[in-house]
Amino acid sequence: MTLVLIRVTVEPIPNPMNPNTLRATNDSKLMVSYKAASSPDDFLQNLPDVVVITDPNFTIKAFNHAGEAFFGHPASYFIGTVLEKYINFQFRHTTKEEAMKVLFETGIWNGQILVKRNGIQEFIFNANVSLLYDEKAMVSSIVFVNHNITQEEQQEKKFQSVKNKYEIVVESLSEGVLLINNDGKIIATNNKAATIFGLSEDQLKEASITDPGWNAIKLDGSVFPPEEFPAAISLRTGKEMNDVILGVQNPKGEKIWLSINSRAIFKDGNSVPDAVVVSVKDITKEKYATESLRESELLFRSFMTNSPTLGWIYDEDGNLVYGSPLFIERVGLMETSVGKNLVDIATPELAQRILSRNREVLEKGESVITEDELILKDGSTKYFVANWFLIQGKTKRMIGGQAVDITEKIQAHQYIDKMHERFTYVVNASSDAIWDLDLTTNEIYRSDAFSKISGFAKEEIKPTTEWWFDKIHSDDKERVNAKVEADLANLNTNWEDEYRFQHADGTYRFISDKGFTIYENDIPIRQIGSMQDITERKKLESQLLYEQVQKQKLINQATINAQEEERNRISGELHDNVNQLLISSRLHIGVAKNNPGNQKELLNKATEYLLMAVEEIRSLSKRMNSHIVASVGLVESIADIAYNMQKLNEIDVTTDIDGILISKLSTAQQLMVFRIVQEQTNNIIKHAGATTAAISLTERDNNIRLVISDNGKGFEKETQKMNGLGFINMFNRVDAYNGKLDIISSPGNGCMLDISFPVSI
Repeated sequence: MTLVLIRVTVEPIPNPMNPNTLRATNDSKLMVSYKAASSPDDFLQNLPDVVVITDPNFTIKAFNHAGEAFFGHPASYFIGTVLEKYINFQFRHTTKEEAMKVLFETGIWNGQILVKRNGIQEFIFNANVSLLYDEKAMVSSIVFVNHNITQEEQQEKKFQSVKNKYEIVVESLSEGVLLINNDGKIIATNNKAATIFGLSEDQLKEASITDPGWNAIKLDGSVFPPEEFPAAISLRTGKEMNDVILGVQNPKGEKIWLSINSRAIFKDGNSVPDAVVVSVKDITKEKYATESLRESELLFRSFMTNSPTLGWIYDEDGNLVYGSPLFIERVGLMETSVGKNLVDIATPELAQRILSRNREVLEKGESVITEDELILKDGSTKYFVANWFLIQGKTKRMIGGQAVDITEKIQAHQYIDKMHERFTYVVNASSDAIWDLDLTTNEIYRSDAFSKISGFAKEEIKPTTEWWFDKIHSDDKERVNAKVEADLANLNTNWEDEYRFQHADGTYRFISDKGFTIYENDIPIRQIGSMQDITERKKLESQLLYEQVQKQKLINQATINAQEEERNRISGELHDNVNQLLISSRLHIGVAKNNPGNQKELLNKATEYLLMAVEEIRSLSKRMNSHIVASVGLVESIADIAYNMQKLNEIDVTTDIDGILISKLSTAQQLMVFRIVQEQTNNIIKHAGATTAAISLTERDNNIRLVISDNGKGFEKETQKMNGLGFINMFNRVDAYNGKLDIISSPGNGCMLDISFPVSI
């Protein structure tokens, strides 16, 4: 309970003919006209605040009913005693000496004090202390008015605790969280979401899901319309959306891929969603809403001039006898309203409500406490707890009243409810297992998602860290424990680790665990965090690494084999063709030396063989030269292959090459096409026994299509070895450009090589 010292200065006003008129302090606004029928003592006695009046030496002269009720003793118990002897209080934010100095220099002191009742219970009060002066301007009395704010302080602490819990839980999530209203506007987010999108939280909260700037695409590369976003569907239909994959462009121009869940929020039984909660997971690498909380403090003013309460006095006829400045302001009156009737100064609705309260007090003859809603002249709404009480005047009865503004308290309750509601939505929308560890008791709370991750039923999960630690793999325990202890010793707020955790089925699952530590006076008292099962990701990483190693081995071996085969091919070409031609030329020259009669004919024949050898070497050089496509052109290079097949092998070849398409291919892609045509036509010459062949290069649906076919004997794909060096080389070349290769063949029906790969501009 707080004891409030209030100073009231009473001095004569320039009207000595009216001894019933007093002025509190030196402020003319606080003028109170007490007619013969009014009594200040009656008014003070009915105040809900504790009022104590002492002489200048702090000897108690008066005690009101609220003080008697609080301390449990009648006023006579205190009157005549020194204030500090019977009332145990201390100044909260200053010293007694400083407070007394301000009081006797200015005539008034406001502040907070701590009061112990019965030596045990401690209460917090807003205190207002004022000095009263006599006609000689000497201090005659000291008035203490004390307003109990203990409950407000407790409410503030509770509010702060809920706020901290919400912020910590949301920020500890490994997923981004967005709260979107029914207009598609993002109204709350967490830091993780801002990080994922590469924006600041303020930038993200200015965005809308209908903004075309997201540049969203589907998995197949087509445009992802905003009306098909998970949040848009949930807002429109109320349906929950799970694991929807889409790509968006961040401010750096990079495309990031997201997995999105959305849950609609319904209020008061509505069938149309009011908002939607969205969880966002960055799956480009395999993975705040938080809105700012307003901090407010209930401001209290001293009694009459400084009190945060609204004070008023009406007579039984409905005339306003007194109204405090705050009352005049809130009700929308003016200072000139004092002395006038309610029906002349207030709106009909307000006048009727006040007159009804006055009649109730007059009929009952006792206090009435109400909760009232008041719409101010600016259109805003305020809520008050009011105490209406009877004042017995000399000629008329009067109705006094005091109202406390509880708007902040109601809004705080509403905000706490909303925070709890959002916390529940966040936890349910997340696939993470949320945990909350009390380090003082070693008890831990886990969300329902932990059962799904661990495989244990709720009743099997013990709320202790020992149960959790026992199930960490023996190879990871020491490391995890050392990291936790090191982070706590270094007062680190964030903790994160990966370890193997024993599932209910006995197997071990890979877990990503992260938490946030709360300290008080450098002592850790609480940790809040989340767990995520990353077993599948670990398996995929291991499998991908293995496949990459195997593929590299295959490529290396294929490269070696290709080199050896090429060397053998060159050797064979030189031996079978060039060598034979050169030997024949040599033989003819030798014969010509010994046969003068046929010398010319023999030398011509030798020359013919030499020219054929030169042509063979030239042809072999063209096949081996990787710059031929760049210098001659892909169309001409393929035409040359077709010409040689027809001339040298009597295979009729038709070509269909899109010349415009060639300009869309890079030099490397053109060389890849040329080598595949070389390889397959060589297969046709050697193995197919074909008489016709066809080569086409076209574009369809942003893909390049290369088709090489023949009418040869074909083969059975199931029995034919498809891992030969030639096929491996072609498969590897196509795979390097994200393409596909398909072989269509059967005995007697020839063979068709069908290749497609994305166009590159």
